[in-house]
Amino acid sequence: MPKQNETIIFVIGIVVMRRVRTKIEPRPRGRPRSEQARQEILETAYKLLRDKGFNAVGSHEIAQVAGVSSATLYRWWKSKEEILFDACFEHMKPVLAIPETGSALTRLRRYVLRAREFLVSEEGAVMARVLTGIHEDKRLRQMFLERYVNPRRQIQRGIIEDAIASGELKRTTDPELLIDALNGPLFFRWLQGHAPLENSFAERIFDKVLLAFQSK
Repeated sequence: MPKQNETIIFVIGIVVMRRVRTKIEPRPRGRPRSEQARQEILETAYKLLRDKGFNAVGSHEIAQVAGVSSATLYRWWKSKEEILFDACFEHMKPVLAIPETGSALTRLRRYVLRAREFLVSEEGAVMARVLTGIHEDKRLRQMFLERYVNPRRQIQRGIIEDAIASGELKRTTDPELLIDALNGPLFFRWLQGHAPLENSFAERIFDKVLLAFQSK
């Protein structure tokens, strides 16, 4: 019996040591598993969107290809559309990121030229698929405005307001009008396809439009 008790005590001691060791072991480095899974889902959704189009992709397919359950998808998103929007926008972030250096007009020019670069890139082609897929759905168009268009316009509006404050642009400058005047021609060529959307075209648009808004 004493030997049996000693054995029991020895086993309990090992279990306790293991539990203590488990508690004090540091967490593995790197992205948390949940965030890693979220990024993998977004990457899968983006590839499916790129290859198949907005309406042809289903949430079940996203989950299956990403190797997760549908319940995992809806832990972060309410619908397939939200997943595809976020997947698309995640790829836009580095493309549309503008360094906060130089004068306001320098930053504004940089933003317009980067927008042109984005539109002719693979990400721009994916964006075209999104726009085509949501054209007939008012709710999705509104979601697109709120999650993509409005934030982009807010960035440009802030730069224009800086240019007005620094005296680079007239005090009477209408930021909304200037944003439309700079971006409208780029989107028109992109959507129509009647002429190439070249960097030189974006530069000419910027220079000619700014003449009407710059301080003398």
